[in-house]
Amino acid sequence: MTQTIIPLSVSQNIARAKSLLKRDEPIRSLDALIQALEAYIPLGSKLMRKAKFEIEVLIIECVTELNRQPQIRVLLETLSKSSKTNITYAPGQEQKLLALLPIIRKALHETEEAKQRSAQEEVERRKNSLIEKGRGYLESGDAPRGKATLRVLADEFGHEPGILSSIGQWLSDAKLFYEAAEFLEQSISEFPKDSKAYGAATTCYMAVNELGKAEEVYLKAIRQFGNHPKTLLNLAKLYVRLNKKEKAFEAAQLAMKQDPDNAEAKDIMERFA
Repeated sequence: MTQTIIPLSVSQNIARAKSLLKRDEPIRSLDALIQALEAYIPLGSKLMRKAKFEIEVLIIECVTELNRQPQIRVLLETLSKSSKTNITYAPGQEQKLLALLPIIRKALHETEEAKQRSAQEEVERRKNSLIEKGRGYLESGDAPRGKATLRVLADEFGHEPGILSSIGQWLSDAKLFYEAAEFLEQSISEFPKDSKAYGAATTCYMAVNELGKAEEVYLKAIRQFGNHPKTLLNLAKLYVRLNKKEKAFEAAQLAMKQDPDNAEAKDIMERFA
């Protein structure tokens, strides 16, 4: 039994293929055209001549646009080393076209993957260069350039876990405690599970005698990670410095519950019992 209309599975996929080309998505466009051909070829002998003609015209139009697509154009010229190479199609040669398109798709996909790898490698080189320069400036005593370079690193790569806390640690090592604390607090805010940032931040605040801010960081760490005995002991020691006897006792007591053999916690409890 013959069909007089174009199957939707064919016409819709060809329409998708052409639309995707306009959006510069050649791989997805090739997928759509392949699907159209796979649906059309088994039906070819069952279609009325008018329907076949209409499909053939649609395929010709789509192939013409494929040959004009910049990425496919570059690929064809690179593979053939000729600017005149095209994807060819003539009515009745749908099977030949179907055999060719997956090859082009695979080559295009591999080319795109290679471009992405190259771009990612360039990004990594940029990041490592900023890290090397920033740390180098700090180690040589050039704090202004070191801070400026690391701020650029933060602006470009601060969205990556560990970058902000690392910058904070490098600044802290250079005894730039206030600047370090800024990055460490940002890391705690944006990456609350970055455990390194908490300890480094309290070290900075303790170094500049900002004990209230150190307390805030310890409490944030406890809320995030629970009652770790080391954190509780450090908090107890901080309360000793602040002369908050009851809080020092309570923190030391909690530390003892987690670590009954903790001699320092026991000593604080005995002092403020």
